[in-house]
Amino acid sequence: MPVRRLADGVFAVLGDTGRGSEGRPNAGFIVGDDGVIVIDALMSPMQGQQLLQSIRSVTAKPVTWLILTHHHPDHHFGAIVFRRLGAKVMAHPDRRTLASEGGEGALLADWVRVVGLDAMRGFAFADQPDRGVTGSDTLQLGERLVVIRHPGAAHSAGDLFIWLPRDRVLLAGDLLVEDGVTMVVDGNSGELLRALGAVEALHPRTVVPGHGAIPRRPEELILTTRRYITALQSEMRSAVERGQPMGRALASLPPADQSRPVSLNSRRRRNAVRVYLEEERRYMGLDSTR
Repeated sequence: MPVRRLADGVFAVLGDTGRGSEGRPNAGFIVGDDGVIVIDALMSPMQGQQLLQSIRSVTAKPVTWLILTHHHPDHHFGAIVFRRLGAKVMAHPDRRTLASEGGEGALLADWVRVVGLDAMRGFAFADQPDRGVTGSDTLQLGERLVVIRHPGAAHSAGDLFIWLPRDRVLLAGDLLVEDGVTMVVDGNSGELLRALGAVEALHPRTVVPGHGAIPRRPEELILTTRRYITALQSEMRSAVERGQPMGRALASLPPADQSRPVSLNSRRRRNAVRVYLEEERRYMGLDSTR
């Protein structure tokens, strides 16, 4: 897998080129004097092993920590590779996702259909954190401070981002994706806007999104994402206030792609459903947060 140097000892492992936000996730790693911190583990033991090989092309130092930006399978199903090497896992303790509502067995069966049986050989769930993060935490890697922060349930309940203040590098997980259409199906649009504000306040020099290309200008991707979410909130709020049913409010959107749940059309429609329900709850006085 292609490795890109972001700063001295800081690397991104880039997902599939040409598929943008629908491609394989990005991952990253930080090399210190005595060990390596890995950020996200990709979507299967096979890909976790490929990620390890990419790390080994840079350093032979042991992996001491695996930090998971959230608990969606495409970001943590390779974690067992690093756990078996002795790495400890740092993650948010809330592992719930819509995909796992049917139980771990059903989630695993569904994912085998996505990536294939060969890719999942040797799999075991390994995202239970040894060190849970529900607010903010830090790791010290030599002289480098690594900040791990929970910005709220924006993309999912267990979101974390990783900030390297010395290098001004941010690994954002799926708070940000290449085209700016971050999914909120497992999170909340208001929480996402607050998370974007927290990211923007850091003034990062480099941002690694969860999927897709690293933007040349991080502030433009943050702005694009904010504009999309704000416009969607406004549109769905107006529909609710006019008494317009959800089906009619979504009528102008292209249908979801049945075989591509994270295509652009699918993400837009699924987000619209979620945000309509958020605005409906606020209109009825059941949720006053924004």
